[in-house]
Amino acid sequence: MKPIVLTVEQRREIDRCRKGTIDRRVYQRLTASLTVAEGKSREEVAHLLGIGLSQLGEWLRVYRNKGLDALCILHYKGDPGKLTAGQVDQLKEKVSTGCFRSSDQIRQWLQDTFSVSYTSSGVKDLLRRIGVSYHQVSGFLWKADPDKQHAFVKRVARHKREAKRPDAPRTRRYYVDACHPVWGLDLVYRCWLLVGQRLLVGMGSGRKRLNILGAYCPDDHEYIDYRLTRGNINGEQFVNFLRLLRSTHPEVERFILYVDGARYYDSPVVREWLKRHPEFLLSTIPAYSPNVNLIERMWKFMRAKALCRWHKTFEDMQAAVSEVLDHLENYRAELQTLMTEKFHIIDKQDIPVEYREVA
Repeated sequence: MKPIVLTVEQRREIDRCRKGTIDRRVYQRLTASLTVAEGKSREEVAHLLGIGLSQLGEWLRVYRNKGLDALCILHYKGDPGKLTAGQVDQLKEKVSTGCFRSSDQIRQWLQDTFSVSYTSSGVKDLLRRIGVSYHQVSGFLWKADPDKQHAFVKRVARHKREAKRPDAPRTRRYYVDACHPVWGLDLVYRCWLLVGQRLLVGMGSGRKRLNILGAYCPDDHEYIDYRLTRGNINGEQFVNFLRLLRSTHPEVERFILYVDGARYYDSPVVREWLKRHPEFLLSTIPAYSPNVNLIERMWKFMRAKALCRWHKTFEDMQAAVSEVLDHLENYRAELQTLMTEKFHIIDKQDIPVEYREVA
């Protein structure tokens, strides 16, 4: 029997298809191809999947001779049901807009559109058969432009290359952002309890918050911040933060700061200060793109460590935040893998469906 030999990319493609299918038969076929290619005997694979050797051999022959698309085609479709192929396509197109929140709404739409009646269980069987499943709605920040994110990542790579040139000025790069822990309101606490038991934690005041303007250097993992317990971060405070960076590294000839679109970065006082200090370059991160702002991971890490428990006073919360941010060396092993310039950028075709109200 001819072996199945797969490249790394072919394995990834088959695995993507396997994760994306909801049909058990297609899943079995893809699993068979992957498992045989990994070196397991055909007898082992057939036993594992509960199929015969002849069936397994036929699947492998289809993949070897006709490719992945042919392997995923099922020729036995079963009862076509009450809808024509064109009507099924219309239904799937309508479902893809995300306008249905229940199967009863779909049942009513089928009745109104095609004059076809389904029972409650029947419409659910139909949806499963045509590849429709129920999903929990999730929040997403994908107003972002993936092309702009890719361009930003290329810009960061260029900055890194330029900084390594022998004749380059001494350069430091920082990801800069603000974080605003609110006493008592940022608490996300989960724990196991007895059935019927409740755990009471207090609530703080939304007016008591800690404003942190932080900077993280991906090259040597230095973290610097500027903390305020009164007032908001504004242009003047940002200039004070730039002075802090300048005094911390007087030997540096060029600072590259990756910042988001906060208004204070472009305030008159900041523009005036930057004119007098051309060694500072502000490089703007694309809008709606926390996934390419490295320091966002630091804020998430800090919240998980410091704000996972109730703090009786605002001062207790401050102390917990300081315990983390002032002693990052205690978390070196965790941060070493977390704080790297490897960014996940969603593909355009994977951008979630935008919500639309039901007509």
